[in-house]
Amino acid sequence: MNKIKATLKLGLLASLFGTAAFAQSIDEAKRAMDAEQYDMAKVSLKKITTAQPSNSEAYYQLGRIYIKTDEVDSAKMMFNKAMAADANSPLSYVGLGAIELENNNKAGAKAHFDKAISLTKKKGPNTYMYIGMAYTNVGQQRDYAAAIANLQKAKEFNQKDAEVYLALGDAYTGAGNANEAYSAYRTAFDMNKNLLKAKIGLGKIVKRSKAFKEATDEFNSVLAINPKYGPAYRELAEVYYMWAKEQPTEYDQRIKQALQYYTKYMDLTDRSLESRMRYADFLILSKDYKALEQEAQSMSKQSATNPRIYRYLGYSAFENGNYTGSIKALKDFMSKVDAKRVIPNDYMYLGKAQMKSGDINGGIASMKKAVSMDSSYSEEISDFAKALFTDKNYELAGQLYDLAVANPNSKNILYDNFYRGMAYYFAYANKEEAAKASSKDLLVKADTAFSYVITKSPTTPDSYLYRARVNRLMDDANNSKGLMLPHYEKYIEVVNAKPEAMNDERNKRNLAEAYNNIGAFYLNSNPSKAKEYFNKTLQVEPTNEYAAEALKSLGK
Repeated sequence: MNKIKATLKLGLLASLFGTAAFAQSIDEAKRAMDAEQYDMAKVSLKKITTAQPSNSEAYYQLGRIYIKTDEVDSAKMMFNKAMAADANSPLSYVGLGAIELENNNKAGAKAHFDKAISLTKKKGPNTYMYIGMAYTNVGQQRDYAAAIANLQKAKEFNQKDAEVYLALGDAYTGAGNANEAYSAYRTAFDMNKNLLKAKIGLGKIVKRSKAFKEATDEFNSVLAINPKYGPAYRELAEVYYMWAKEQPTEYDQRIKQALQYYTKYMDLTDRSLESRMRYADFLILSKDYKALEQEAQSMSKQSATNPRIYRYLGYSAFENGNYTGSIKALKDFMSKVDAKRVIPNDYMYLGKAQMKSGDINGGIASMKKAVSMDSSYSEEISDFAKALFTDKNYELAGQLYDLAVANPNSKNILYDNFYRGMAYYFAYANKEEAAKASSKDLLVKADTAFSYVITKSPTTPDSYLYRARVNRLMDDANNSKGLMLPHYEKYIEVVNAKPEAMNDERNKRNLAEAYNNIGAFYLNSNPSKAKEYFNKTLQVEPTNEYAAEALKSLGK
């Protein structure tokens, strides 16, 4: 009996030591995640799940990494395995809630989170903290208010948990509350001097205030504690990039330093695919497209599991003049991801590449998608529209200008509306006579564009001139209602208000056009008024044959 008891005791101790060892391994994996060593963390957690298939937290933490690295299907698989390992694990429901946030289903996410809370015990995981982290870090539209509310409850659950304050710092940062974020990060670091991510958070707040020297001091103080902490080098790289942009005279030197820091970051984060993609994002910011294309090509050979690689290939190929390659890479990317993961910039790059390669209609369609998702992309379209206008491809130019003016806050909106009006005016004027009757909508668009310019800039004479021309075409040639008259009259008024305008021969020709058209309108109905305007024509353009002949017919 004593032997049996001893055996049981040894078995129990082995089990306890084993559990403790796995708990320690999970903590090590979390530290690797914190240091952005995602491949290392994956390996560690996979070993745990293989040796201890019932360890639901290991599956959950593995799922968190997969969300971080854009492998959502793999993340969902891990959360389901966590639930299979322990049906009462709150973390599995937190994970599934995060998947719903990724799918923009907030109601579904809350249902999973509520279930997780109902399963939480006082000595279990801090469920509120992980829910708050999900609201902060997952999904296209982050819900920082919900994150903060859950993290405040997490403080009640465990007031001495430094990770809760770290998570609060992240949530307040996302919400734009720098003071509360700074306080939370400071508390987290005071509680746990090994929680270097909290000190990184403090530095990021300083960085956002553009106090670049102070920010570098903060990140270097992290490296003084742990010179192998990779995220500090990434933050230093981003500080030097921002610093370079603010001081163009130091740009080359600081960008070079930034790239050196980023290389150090990758060396310390095991050059995982995620860290390399972060580097690719940085290369986009710094506009080093040659290096980006090389990095993307290399990543595509390393792993084909993350479609973002094709996005990088598409962007860099376009910037390096390989438009066919750009189109292929971006279409590959879009075919491999859920539609909600395609961002406006993807469609914009695709549209630009299609335009450059001669697929004008395809390019317009792609650009329309970009602008429909984010109207700020309209500003990029002006140059393409102007190129089509210069090539006398007026109707397609008009369609692009429609997109260019979609953002009312665009700095080019007056210029773009004016050319939009001219594009549609010329598109109509150049049509065959048989096609004009069914194309009056082009004139309506032109009239709307010139009307906008007139409203915003009432002293721009050419807007009145072209609006008059448009309305002349809109009118019935055989039974004119005089639609052009107020616009020609306003053109005359605006030009004559500037005495120096008569020094420009073009203004004289256009005034002659205005006077002649008004005179022609009154030719039959009011001969004396017609004479008045034809005489004005001859005052600005004495050799005008039409006015001279009209006056002869009226007997002068």
